[in-house]
Amino acid sequence: MPYVEAALGLIALVTIAVLLPTSRPEEEPAAYASCPDVRRFGTVLAAGALSATRAFTGYTYIVTFLGNVSGFPPNTVSVLFVVFGVACLAGVSLTGAFLDRFPQSALATAVVTQAVGMLGLYAFGAHQVAAVVFLMLMGGALGPVFMTTQNAMLYCAPGRTDIALAANSGAYNAGIAAGAALGGLVLSLADVRGTFLAGGLLTVGSCAVLLGGQLLCGGPSSRTLNTSMRDADRRE
Repeated sequence: MPYVEAALGLIALVTIAVLLPTSRPEEEPAAYASCPDVRRFGTVLAAGALSATRAFTGYTYIVTFLGNVSGFPPNTVSVLFVVFGVACLAGVSLTGAFLDRFPQSALATAVVTQAVGMLGLYAFGAHQVAAVVFLMLMGGALGPVFMTTQNAMLYCAPGRTDIALAANSGAYNAGIAAGAALGGLVLSLADVRGTFLAGGLLTVGSCAVLLGGQLLCGGPSSRTLNTSMRDADRRE
């Protein structure tokens, strides 16, 4: 097995060495956003961080929830994780099909779907069929949230897009850590169902941030973003 891993690593190294562009990053067409907007950037960054916080407030303790609240035996919980992963893959695939046409709607849809999944688990998680349905909704939105915020960085980054993508990734990972810590605090004060209530309410906060960004910042519409993207493609 170590030899197989080493061989795969060598293949990856050679592939990267051959295909990686040799030009300077700032010289690439995608180095700068097509529709820079500092306020939109801040809105997306905050919404993404909040979304990660709320997701992992509950998800960190999902095994305990499925066992203690939903009453699933340990071997079934393992199967449910596979179902969760398949739902996440399906969500990413479906979002990818519509992301270029509806970039802002895709982000809002992912956040709202996550809210429904988490609050549904809190309210109806004791019923096994409902728990599976809402778990799939939660899984179907987990990947698309990060995917859509990263995509938004390519449009609204006020500076270099690679810096904006790194900032978004850092904010998302900080949100993961904050969510796990918040979930642990809620778990010590209440029960595991409370972690999903707290996460769901934080998701509502993410929705409010996105809505406020649209109303107050006058962010670019999907049509404007798409037009900018087509213009960028022509320049390439």
